[in-house]
Amino acid sequence: MTKWKDLLEYTDTVISRGALLKFPAGQSIENEVVMMVCEAPDKSGRFGLMAITGYKAGINCYVIFPAEAAQMQLSASWLIANWTMWVWPDGHVQDVKIRAPLEAQEL
Repeated sequence: MTKWKDLLEYTDTVISRGALLKFPAGQSIENEVVMMVCEAPDKSGRFGLMAITGYKAGINCYVIFPAEAAQMQLSASWLIANWTMWVWPDGHVQDVKIRAPLEAQEL
């Protein structure tokens, strides 16, 4: 089973589609949220995030990143530098964990 790592200690330059990001939700509804890196539904080749846990799980893309964030895969350094602007304005990137996509046997 793949373990969660701190995003700031992530050593790959890109984040693949299906990778999971976990961070404090900062809301009373849930303590943490897990989002999955996904392709934008508009088939533009851009990437985004979709919640897979909690109240908003599975409801469309939470955010679609600009074209500069990805070319075939999401740039890890771009995501770290732009976390509060594009993902979670009230959160801190140092609280974000990352892991590889789930394998079927993990479910």
